[in-house]
Amino acid sequence: MPPSHTQQAEALFDAISSGYEEAFSDLQPIHSAVKWVVNSLSAAQIHPARIVDIGCGTGRPVVVTLAEAGHSVLGIDLSAGMIAEARKRVPLPNAIFEKIDTRDFNPPDESFDAVTLTFSLIAGVSQEDIRQAIAKFYRILKKGGLLMFATVAAEGNEVEIRWMGRPVVVSGLSKEELVEEMKRVGFEIEKTEESTFKPVKAVDVGLCGEGDVWEEGHLWVFARKPKA
Repeated sequence: MPPSHTQQAEALFDAISSGYEEAFSDLQPIHSAVKWVVNSLSAAQIHPARIVDIGCGTGRPVVVTLAEAGHSVLGIDLSAGMIAEARKRVPLPNAIFEKIDTRDFNPPDESFDAVTLTFSLIAGVSQEDIRQAIAKFYRILKKGGLLMFATVAAEGNEVEIRWMGRPVVVSGLSKEELVEEMKRVGFEIEKTEESTFKPVKAVDVGLCGEGDVWEEGHLWVFARKPKA
């Protein structure tokens, strides 16, 4: 029996986990995105905040930045390899990492002050999974809670591609669909930003060949759950 889309995605991220952080170390917008979370929490005088990072990868730079700012952070990822790397690379007592598929993550309502997600709700999921996840993020956030959501700006449902030289099934919503879905469930959009990135270092660290990388269009959405 062939592997499921989820198993395929898990195997991909297990395979690239050791070199992933270095391969994407030039992704500069992620630092200002995390800074927005830190600054917004500070402005709201929420400290320490309880934060969940969806698809945490190696835990760097998102979880480590939030934890070093004094917040309590839970990082979840479907890849055992990524979780192992995160526990090794972010040995902080206020940073906890667990192997959990986002679709199986069901904490109580209003459990978190912030949800962060950087490029993790793409591989092995459907467009409906993305929509359901957005509704879940709204549910688990406290009133006034923050959502920082980064994704590849490409529309498609369960499309078979090769990424990092490996087969994977991916899905995404267009910018308009994503923003509209966030508004539909109740989020207030603070701002959106767009950028491009080509992971050339993935070739340098041996994750894939030169023909396996291309310039990606990235979308960053910064949203807030209303206080009332």
